[in-house]
Amino acid sequence: MSKSRVARWVAALALAASFSTWAGTGVPDEQLWTELDVIAPLRDKLSVTGIGQVRVSESLDNPTLSALGADLNYKDGAWTFAAGYRHQLTGHRTVDPKVTQIALLMATRAWQLGRSTVLIRARFEDTITASSNPYRMRVRAEYRWKTSDLGPISYLFTNDEVYYQFSNNEFFRNRFQAGMNFLLGKRTGLKLYYQRQDDKLSHPGAINALGLIAAITFD
Repeated sequence: MSKSRVARWVAALALAASFSTWAGTGVPDEQLWTELDVIAPLRDKLSVTGIGQVRVSESLDNPTLSALGADLNYKDGAWTFAAGYRHQLTGHRTVDPKVTQIALLMATRAWQLGRSTVLIRARFEDTITASSNPYRMRVRAEYRWKTSDLGPISYLFTNDEVYYQFSNNEFFRNRFQAGMNFLLGKRTGLKLYYQRQDDKLSHPGAINALGLIAAITFD
């Protein structure tokens, strides 16, 4: 990928980030999003990732969401493909909590130039349990900068992701993240990030979140 194209992607990310700062819908809720990824190789270019998530809020009943799932991953050079499943639970304190089951397909393409990496990820989701609006697409553009003298911090990153709902034919959610990745050991890593989410279909419509993603990778 040429330097000019990398520059264009970085500019697009900056523009998307600026959009997310003024596109708020209501008073933001403050939340903590946590995730644990356990990654194990299968054979050759295949691996499987087990995923657990818990999200808590400053003002809503907690946890606002808990989820378990798994992805089957195939990596070939600059491309990564995945098929996965998520079992999500919300409304924990109600008599009838809401269960959401999601099947997903993902494709990610990476371009590397020196210490810079640009990634584009497309994710198609089918909400199996939904009675309406079951299909949506998520597209994320991410920029990473590999560090050289920041101790356990391996790279800094920023990304922006938009959500499109096919049933309503509209973009309904935007997520912006900025953070860093820590290498804590041979098999353990941790991502720490700030996230701003704006959503015109869900409540709360705006979220400021501190995110933590711990990853354990087996040989």
